[in-house]
Amino acid sequence: MTNDVDEAILLADRIVPLTPGPNATFGPSFDVKIARPRERAAMNSDADFIHLRASITEYLMDVGLSAKPETARVETLPNVVPISIKSTSKPLPAAYREKAQSPIESGYVEFSNVIKIYPTPKGPLTVVDGFDLKMKKGEFVSIIGHSGCGKSTVLSMAAGLNPINAGGVILDGREISGAGPDRAVVFQAPSLMPWLSARENVALGVDRVYPKASPAERRDVVEYYLERVGLGDAMNRSAADMSNGMRQRVGIARAFALSPKLLLLDEPFGMLDSLTRWELQEVLMEVWSRTKVTAICVTHDVDEAILLADRVVMMSNGPNARIGNIMEVDLPRPRSRKALLDHPDYYAYREELLEFLEVYEGGASPAEAQLAAIREKRDQRIDRQNITKRLAAE
Repeated sequence: MTNDVDEAILLADRIVPLTPGPNATFGPSFDVKIARPRERAAMNSDADFIHLRASITEYLMDVGLSAKPETARVETLPNVVPISIKSTSKPLPAAYREKAQSPIESGYVEFSNVIKIYPTPKGPLTVVDGFDLKMKKGEFVSIIGHSGCGKSTVLSMAAGLNPINAGGVILDGREISGAGPDRAVVFQAPSLMPWLSARENVALGVDRVYPKASPAERRDVVEYYLERVGLGDAMNRSAADMSNGMRQRVGIARAFALSPKLLLLDEPFGMLDSLTRWELQEVLMEVWSRTKVTAICVTHDVDEAILLADRVVMMSNGPNARIGNIMEVDLPRPRSRKALLDHPDYYAYREELLEFLEVYEGGASPAEAQLAAIREKRDQRIDRQNITKRLAAE
């Protein structure tokens, strides 16, 4: 049993999907005729794999959509503006001041030589060793890498939940020095007040960041986002009575509803089944396309990273993890999983990510020649994309 289509194709001779419950039944059988031994990166360019993967994914999405009830009641959001964060007189960190000597055009969010060190019985351990990244306002960045590469550590430092040992993180011209309502975090595991209802959990934040809104307007904000994540009929259920998947939906709705300056997502869909995961990815993209909130998503899922992001940041192995590569995702928005399956460049993006992860597999330290080969393929893809754009413009 697996929720991962790629894993199923990699392992199986035959794949039989289940239809959504209740009263789940077996769906059609898909024969896997790809020669063994199979390798994930090599399969990515195999025509049979691409066709089979698309067929299974489209079937699962179609049956999931047909089983989805229509429960939405709030169609539009009220014109409510969230509270602005008061300025602080605290000076910016030295690392930022040094870089700020030249004009910064895209520094709405800026990680400046961020370092995180943990004490251990054997001495200090540098987990993240110089994370440097500038983000434009409204940009969506995915961070991907193997376990232990410091992805979640970077996210927690941006959230103000984990102190920074050196460097600094700047958001909208102000140093991050602690947690605040200008940043919303969705963790891998649900984090709710179990004795409160879904509505009350979301309202806790909404009441704080929309102080000038009327009670009716704040209620509409809460209901809108709960309905967007599929909880229109469960708003008054207590978190204690919900499944983990439903709790995570509440957490995602709460983050959206805060209208934050920076949305931070740490494997937000990791505990959900594939159909729910895909559905909530679509919800996230829909809300993002409207709000254009600046967002960072940590993920292990190659397809999720490409689907969501404007750029994918690839981390080297830890300790002393750094940014190993950054991939620009030049795919049209709005995006859908179905549309990407048919895009001519989609599997080239997958190949770049898979090859990067493969050379770092098992804690390896790849040779420069291996990384150069990945960059060379990327340059070829970019040249091909530019040629296609020029031809389309003529």
